[in-house]
Amino acid sequence: MSEHHLRFRRINLHASDTDLLHPVRRYARNTRGRDFVVGDIHGCFSMLDAALAARGFDPARDRLFSVGDLIDRGAESPAVLDAVQRHGIRAVRGNHEQGILDWARRADIDPARVEAMRANPKQALAEWMHCDGHTSQLIYNGGQWFIELYCERPDKARDIERYFSALPYAIEVETEHGLIGIVHAELPATHWPDGMAVLRARRSSRVREIVLWDRDRWQGGRVTAHIGGVCAVVVGHTPLREVRVRGNVINIDTGAVFRWYGNLTVLDLADIPAMLAQEED
Repeated sequence: MSEHHLRFRRINLHASDTDLLHPVRRYARNTRGRDFVVGDIHGCFSMLDAALAARGFDPARDRLFSVGDLIDRGAESPAVLDAVQRHGIRAVRGNHEQGILDWARRADIDPARVEAMRANPKQALAEWMHCDGHTSQLIYNGGQWFIELYCERPDKARDIERYFSALPYAIEVETEHGLIGIVHAELPATHWPDGMAVLRARRSSRVREIVLWDRDRWQGGRVTAHIGGVCAVVVGHTPLREVRVRGNVINIDTGAVFRWYGNLTVLDLADIPAMLAQEED
């Protein structure tokens, strides 16, 4: 599967990536307000603020879910925890959150490198990239902001790392029209409960890789299957010019960070049945 046009490098999953509290989280039906899900934000939190204001979003009544990739590439990435708190974001883990975790757990981080970053960031970063493949990968994927934050504000960086490490791989939302599933990229099964059982078992790195990285449904149409046991599955990861539906899977990554064509999609879960019906027509 080709990802070169997006300048991505895949980061392999590590055994410690299973050390999260709940691989799958389920939310009961919202009886007070509306439920929304937002596409890949990539550090464009001002864009998110504007989109939610246009919807009249009220965090006291409404809920906001996310398909992951809250950070990287966008200039506001260091403010991720402020945005999460401001809007009560309930996110799944994306490949970019995973990339931050991989770097924090595996990179060659020592006091000398941190001091060098503080003294001469440009030179130190170039040397770090040359000597450490994990650092090179993270920067290649848009995560330089986190390395800089780690060196300047390690307490804040660790708070972000802790938040990312607690993110689930999947979210289930009970709605009036049935269960809505949310994962970052793709479900590794054609039946939602089967996929959730595998994720809860925490045994397969290949399954988690599909959840975080797979693009087959949207690149070349190699996957078109309807996913059973769920009303719909909402994903992101592969940026498209508009929201698209294949089977009962809805891709809402409309490339917010790519300003030459992108925008940020905020989808009301109540609109999903009509979208699926239109797709069947």
